[in-house]
Amino acid sequence: HLRPPVTGTAKKRHPLMEFKYFHQPPKKYTFEMPQVRKWVEYQCSGVVLNLFAGPTKLSVNEVRVDKDEKMPADYHMDCRGFVEYATQEKMKFDSVIIDPPYTWRKSKEMYNGNMIGQLPRLKDELISILSKQAKILHFGYDTVGMGAKRGFEKIGIALICHGGDSKDTMCLVERKT
Repeated sequence: HLRPPVTGTAKKRHPLMEFKYFHQPPKKYTFEMPQVRKWVEYQCSGVVLNLFAGPTKLSVNEVRVDKDEKMPADYHMDCRGFVEYATQEKMKFDSVIIDPPYTWRKSKEMYNGNMIGQLPRLKDELISILSKQAKILHFGYDTVGMGAKRGFEKIGIALICHGGDSKDTMCLVERKT
């Protein structure tokens, strides 16, 4: 095997990331897709924070947050408001699911046009309520995630192909290091 030369300080070698591919027709809510739901439940451990819970209850130890009063949630509040509350209450979570509406159209359909706004700020604020080796599952159209600057390592990705004219959905899995 040929290896590229190491320059400067030797870099820590990371194991290969886990990759999962699903072909699931699109659903209004992410966890209505059975294969995706099962995979998310497998990925989660400990106390799970589901920040944009929607209608589907997962088979995990889940704390459900949703701004929409019609959704079955433990807390009906804005995601950042909940993180502030959880910080004050010294709550800790082992897994966090971040599955906001990805587009303006989705936001209009499901949250009366309210956008999450300032996702980087939410990510910064989440740090205070995470256990030492917390895992984040971040759904969307990119794989930016929490990032190394916040102390996270990318450990997996799932690609959900919806077929037809629908954009694929990605789920980045990261672990706090």
